Amino acid sequence: MATKRLKEQHTTEGDLEPKSMAEDRISDLPDSIIIHILSFLPTIVAIRMSLLSKRWRRMWSLIKVLNFSVSRDVEFFRRPNSEKSNERKKFFNFVDRCLNRPYADTSIEKFKLEVEYYGGRHRMDRWMRFPLKKNVRELVLHVKRARSLYCLPSALLSLRTLTLLYLNGLELAISYGSPIVNLPSLKVLCLLNVVMNDQVLNSLLLGCPCLEKLHVHYCSGLLNPQILSLSLKSMEYYECYRYFIQTLTVEAKNLQYFEYKGGSVRKDNCHVNLVHCVEIKSLSFSHVCMTGRWFEDLIPRLTFLESLKIDSCYGVNHIKVRNQHLKELDFDCCLNRLESTTEIIIDTPSLESLTYSGCLTFRISVSAPKLLYADINVCGQLDKTAYDMEWYTSLIKFLSEFNGTKNIRIFCGSEKALIFPNELRDIHPSPLSDVKYLKVKTAFPLVRKEMFRKSMHWISPTLETLTIE
Repeated sequence: MATKRLKEQHTTEGDLEPKSMAEDRISDLPDSIIIHILSFLPTIVAIRMSLLSKRWRRMWSLIKVLNFSVSRDVEFFRRPNSEKSNERKKFFNFVDRCLNRPYADTSIEKFKLEVEYYGGRHRMDRWMRFPLKKNVRELVLHVKRARSLYCLPSALLSLRTLTLLYLNGLELAISYGSPIVNLPSLKVLCLLNVVMNDQVLNSLLLGCPCLEKLHVHYCSGLLNPQILSLSLKSMEYYECYRYFIQTLTVEAKNLQYFEYKGGSVRKDNCHVNLVHCVEIKSLSFSHVCMTGRWFEDLIPRLTFLESLKIDSCYGVNHIKVRNQHLKELDFDCCLNRLESTTEIIIDTPSLESLTYSGCLTFRISVSAPKLLYADINVCGQLDKTAYDMEWYTSLIKFLSEFNGTKNIRIFCGSEKALIFPNELRDIHPSPLSDVKYLKVKTAFPLVRKEMFRKSMHWISPTLETLTIE
């Protein structure tokens, strides 16, 4: 193929000169750039691209990334009225042929495989020898369990070049006599739907001295996991819905981000012990049953905490958020079981942003003199008949806690929720008398627009900007 390919541009009778010729600039690129572009494509697409010219024929074998996916790649083997088993068989043979190529001296940086496992581990074990042989840096394995569970070969847990390991849908087991876990370069470890016990997880962490990010999502078999790491900076733990842990202990003095998501049907209290994790800057709990004492003991000890999120947590009827350095607070109790919550106290002198979503929990106290932005979502009130004098009185008291905030956004189910009766306006002061910027949104289009606008100006009489969405 020539380095430039010209395409004739037709001219009309009125053209005085022929139009310029289209130029194939991709073929002018150096091999290294073309290989880099192909590395972002699925391997089967990169191979098909090699058919464009003789020059491109060997390009795909120089790519440093291999990406196979049974759910995506079988489409290339699909024929009318063909059986799915034949398509899968063609995919398996395709992966075999690709991994049997010599690849010259090419080093493979990333190996990604998404496959269904029907038992008989001979083929899978043969494929797993490839990343070992090529010393890959990033290994992503998603094994969909069709009939049985695939157990990862322990030799892969001694691949010294790995910097990222992502495992989904398989089993991890370390038996007597297995090689010691040795992943000295690993920085990111993601375990999703993995079956393992506490000992396996502990052995993994002991063999990862440079680990910085850990995700454990919906893994079964864990009972009392212990996360011991001096290098860990970020951690996410999502509890499996059917297999609950008893206690999660995290001892990582350099941990800065921690997120915990509990099982939505769990009834007992949260047993998360953040031992010596004093460096945490961002903390998130969702779907957790917690006690007020546990929460109030934890938050003040995190002296570097800047961001806190409490989402759909339950079991506590008195919450105090006290922290000197907290800047962002997101409190969402719309979809949980916080009906018993009676009081929320927020004492945060450095708080700049507050997001609150709640139902009828209006007993709130906010002490945040530096608060710049408040996003208030009064959810769960879509029935127009639910708005009575008690509702409006509670809402006035609730909104007054945010007076002085520079910018406020309010969402309510109906316009009626924010059209305060005249008799209440006569006896109550405006709740947001110092607010300059107000944005309001309702679930349904406004009908009484003028009445709604007048009510907004009563709520905030010194408004400079009013936005109604």
